[in-house]
Amino acid sequence: KVSFASLAFLSSPDNSAETHLAPLLTKYFEYLQMDWKSLVSKCELERMLRTVLDSDLRYFFKNAVFHSVGHILDECRRERESLDNIALPPPWKEGVFGMAGGGDTKGDVDAAIKQYCSDPALVKQALRDLRREVITVNGQILPPAHSHMELAEHLGQILNSKKLMLSVSSPRGRKASMKRSTKRRSNYASDFGLELESDFSGTDSDASLAGKIDVGLVDVLARRLLIAASRTGTGGDAYFVVCDLFGGEEVEVVPHKSSGTVNQGTIEIIIKPNSVIIKSHAKFDIFSKPIVSESDALIQFHATTTETVTLQESRESSFITLKEKKTSMTGWRTLAIRPAFYERIPEMH
Repeated sequence: KVSFASLAFLSSPDNSAETHLAPLLTKYFEYLQMDWKSLVSKCELERMLRTVLDSDLRYFFKNAVFHSVGHILDECRRERESLDNIALPPPWKEGVFGMAGGGDTKGDVDAAIKQYCSDPALVKQALRDLRREVITVNGQILPPAHSHMELAEHLGQILNSKKLMLSVSSPRGRKASMKRSTKRRSNYASDFGLELESDFSGTDSDASLAGKIDVGLVDVLARRLLIAASRTGTGGDAYFVVCDLFGGEEVEVVPHKSSGTVNQGTIEIIIKPNSVIIKSHAKFDIFSKPIVSESDALIQFHATTTETVTLQESRESSFITLKEKKTSMTGWRTLAIRPAFYERIPEMH
């Protein structure tokens, strides 16, 4: 072995640093120049995972050896509180995903959201991703959109429809909505139970939203949908967290490919008199490497990312409208990861 000092100062010209080290450094710098975006992305991803995941939880799942599906279910039940409440910061917040955006004041948040949703590449990709999703607004399916303006137009039509007003304000509408939502929730039954948040109403207030939804609120929701669909921002968080906790050298995490008719929105918008809840659902299959058949998944996990947009009434002239109420938790989301529901079959003797 030859030391750096001997190469640099004591070696002959044929065995000098210029002869041996310079080509290696040149190739290394070329590698950094060619792959810097990928390297920065990996560093940002690692920083995100360290920020949102408890270090002990992460260490346990990354190093655990599971002997059966039942073993995984038992450990997930034990860590249910942590797996159900993974806090994700806003993607536009300073230091998240390399964004140099918002602070904590209302003006900073507004400017950061606007800047984030004004990125042409992000908006184009998000719209493409949205067209792959089934989006429901209090159970009504949102038509696909090809532009931010078209998305806002479709949202406005549903938000101001009589059918939506009935589901939010009428007790009879609430019962019908809850019956319909129970059927849809069964598609996301997990080992922890059904998704319980999707009953559209049942709040303390029965006040109708008629006449209160203005263009500003529609635009807010359109922007939040774009962010929810962003694969490189929020949409990817669930996948990366599942990969980090349950992936590994011998297994691969793959987004589930639905077959047949989809009977539940993969993105749900739940309108209530005082808030709007945006829930993004996803399923992930865990396979042994190499993947032989897509029907041979070892286990399936369900992930739901939830964001709550708080609303407040605002009086303008003689009109009362609903606007977003900025809080310290604006843009923060909660990620819940749950194993799919598995029924234990008694062994035959």
